[in-house]
Amino acid sequence: MNPQTRNLLVKRIAEAVEAMGPAPVFERFAVVLVEHLLNIELFQSGSSISGNPVAGTLDATSADQRVVVEASALQTYFGQQMAKARNDLLHALELAPGAERILLVSSQRAPVGTIEDFVQDAARDPATADREIAVLDSRRIAEAIVDELVVKDNAMDALSELLPALDEVRDLHPYNLAAPVLDSRFVPREEVDRELSLRLADSTCVEVAGLGGLGKSMAAAAFLRRHGSEFEYPFWVDARTIRGVEQLSAIPLRRGGADRNVLGLLKRHRCLVVLDDASEELTSEALLEVCGPESRIVVTRRRRMPGSYDLPLMSGEEARQLLDAGLASPVPDPAFEAIIAAIGGHPLSLRLVNAAVRSGASWDEMIEDCPRLGSMADGEVLLAERVLGRLRPILSGELSVFVWAGQPNCDREFLKSVVGTLGIRKLQEFGLTAPDSPSSVRLHDIVYSSLRTGDWLSPQQSRELDDALERYLATQMRGDGHGLQTTAAQLRNRVRELAAAGDRRPAFLHALLAAWSPHEIDPALLPVPAATAAEIADRGATGSDAEILLVLETIEALNRYEKHVNGYASAQAMLRDVLPVYAVLGGTPGLSPRQTAEIKHHHAKTLRLLRREDEALALFEEVVASFPLNEAKLQLVRLHASRGRYERATTLALEIIEAHRSGEGVSASVLMGLSDTLNGGRARWSGEILAAHDKHLMSQALFSAASGVAQGYDALSAFARSWAWNAPERLQQLLSQLPEPTPFMLSDERSRAGYAEILYHAALMETCGSSARRALEAYESLRSTDAFQRRRWGEVLNMLGRFEDAESVLQDIDDPDGRIWVANSLSQTKLGLGKTGEALALADEAIAGATGRNEIYRASFLLQRAKTLLAIGQDPTAEVEAALAGGINPRQRAELLDMQASLRRDHLSTGR
Repeated sequence: MNPQTRNLLVKRIAEAVEAMGPAPVFERFAVVLVEHLLNIELFQSGSSISGNPVAGTLDATSADQRVVVEASALQTYFGQQMAKARNDLLHALELAPGAERILLVSSQRAPVGTIEDFVQDAARDPATADREIAVLDSRRIAEAIVDELVVKDNAMDALSELLPALDEVRDLHPYNLAAPVLDSRFVPREEVDRELSLRLADSTCVEVAGLGGLGKSMAAAAFLRRHGSEFEYPFWVDARTIRGVEQLSAIPLRRGGADRNVLGLLKRHRCLVVLDDASEELTSEALLEVCGPESRIVVTRRRRMPGSYDLPLMSGEEARQLLDAGLASPVPDPAFEAIIAAIGGHPLSLRLVNAAVRSGASWDEMIEDCPRLGSMADGEVLLAERVLGRLRPILSGELSVFVWAGQPNCDREFLKSVVGTLGIRKLQEFGLTAPDSPSSVRLHDIVYSSLRTGDWLSPQQSRELDDALERYLATQMRGDGHGLQTTAAQLRNRVRELAAAGDRRPAFLHALLAAWSPHEIDPALLPVPAATAAEIADRGATGSDAEILLVLETIEALNRYEKHVNGYASAQAMLRDVLPVYAVLGGTPGLSPRQTAEIKHHHAKTLRLLRREDEALALFEEVVASFPLNEAKLQLVRLHASRGRYERATTLALEIIEAHRSGEGVSASVLMGLSDTLNGGRARWSGEILAAHDKHLMSQALFSAASGVAQGYDALSAFARSWAWNAPERLQQLLSQLPEPTPFMLSDERSRAGYAEILYHAALMETCGSSARRALEAYESLRSTDAFQRRRWGEVLNMLGRFEDAESVLQDIDDPDGRIWVANSLSQTKLGLGKTGEALALADEAIAGATGRNEIYRASFLLQRAKTLLAIGQDPTAEVEAALAGGINPRQRAELLDMQASLRRDHLSTGR
């Protein structure tokens, strides 16, 4: 690699490293980097979302703790006399006293000499003199990648998952495409112009990349017209036939009565040149070599290069301007929303829609045509061909997967298992993908619309992909749960389609059960537990593992379905009917210890659901005595805690956490369930565990949520509930770390419900109502709500002062187990409506029910009674004092103290 190219790549990678975030992503990146640089395996202990080490652990160590890695994305890492680095070094020495090699990795750029001084100081310190201390800043990271790792596919594959800019480094050959003509309907794009200006201030050559029809040529032409006067020679070159920089000398430019060639001008004058639709031979490295310091080059091409500017889709305002161009009246909102949902802000597509309306089509017709927009013609070329053009021979296999899935997004790991990392990279290099969650690969809407108009999938390919999905799901069924849940959630429509057509392989049905919310469960697609259990028992356990698990999970799903659709009594009757199934399965010849444990575990869960808790507890204990099943340990944590046996609950909870830290196969659902249990405990035993491990548990919940696992949002909502009660400042921290909702997340019922719950608790801390309105939108978007979600929905309506709506939601809730909270919320509603008598009766009902383990809520209910008494004109002093004497959260305590102070002032003024 020549020095200039190396320096260019180092600069681009260093800039990408400095922009990395959040902190856990950089920490993981640092660990993977060191693993490949040293060719060793490291154990990553975990990190908090703020980037600080988990208490009592190191970021990563080798198995023998001779190699230690501490990573930080702190922007002031190299400031304050490197205090952070020095603390990290001391931390490493304290926790790994036998460490021989300590690497401190920062995402920031170190000032000249800073690292050298630090390392020299360490060499003089007796504690570190015999150890190798290395500090890697963004520049040294980039140099290590360029000099040592760029030729190693495995290293680049792993690192590019965390730093997508590395995808651009490995292939420096562009791909040409046809460019559209700038027309009178062009919409100026200030954001694009500003970005190009900023990039050209730092580099003499900028490449603009993106899928066909995105407006690269138009954006470049607009930039040339706007800024050409700032240069001596502004000009445009159609670069499709140029095979190298030497051919630029053959292109004449006539100025001042003389012929000049482009190459000579670039070297010696101030030129602004657009090389449109550049061919693959015209490389950016070669252009940098011939471009003079005062000249600037804008290159447009479809294929992404290292550091290229990916032209964004149009914003909503820009899209409206383009759709409205030349029309007497603006596009109606329903039509605009339907069009944007179908094609996004893709300029060529929007221009074609505008042209159709200008030619006499109605907006209603455009709404109907949204699914077929790929078949619209751009002159003589179908939009589908304009967008995908010459990519069919190159990407037919990759794109056929999305046609098979019937949607624009696909689970990343499953897609990788089918087309490989190279296939995913090709989709990204050609600009066909849109931003989505880390677990998903998503095509631009217009790309997927175009795929739907062509013949991309044969029956044979479809069958092969069905088989590939079965194989992949089978590998995930015994994993940590992330793989199965994310794949199931993203491909549920395809899997359901297969099952409905009669293809009911156990792996497919497992996926559906992992993805379905209670209202989505279709019993007709599931096996009959008793009949299937009998068949398994007849033929033996060998080869029946997936079917045994399917029977067990089907019983749980049918319970959720019955409870949701037909009510509690029907669910209980169903569970009593299926109890004999466990004996049948348990008698199957050839069961492994794990299979036996899992059958007993599910049997015990059913007993617990039937309120036969003593039998359930005994059976759970029998399970863990014979096999370390973490799912059974979680159930025992809950049962022992409910009976005040906190020592046993603590022991089991810590065993689960330690097993997860050690990589011993703790599923995501178990860890998230434990987080929920501990946060809901509000007791000393659970508080002590959380004090030591909540950063680890929350980082895992955030990872699950970011990966698209719905239970991740459930666990985060449990943290939100706990911190709203005990530590409001930590809730604010959680809100700042919450993954932004993605289209995939928003399409999942459980994720939306968890997200709504978090916003609900955020709303409790606000006065502006912003989070309350967002929470209301989330609750209203749920297709089917349970009793808890309806209560929260009503409480949000109370916050917004919509008491009549809240009354209609809350008064119809039938939830015996949660009645005291419904009564308290409905009391607030009645008070808001001025129905003080009903409000007082409901507050009293809530207080009367706050006994046993629910007594901790009594103070909150007393606060509501005090408010009601004030509204009636009665003295609530006794209620206020009783509430203050009980357990209450800081926000409510502050409210009570204000109320108490006001009452005392009233008493003084009246002499009472």
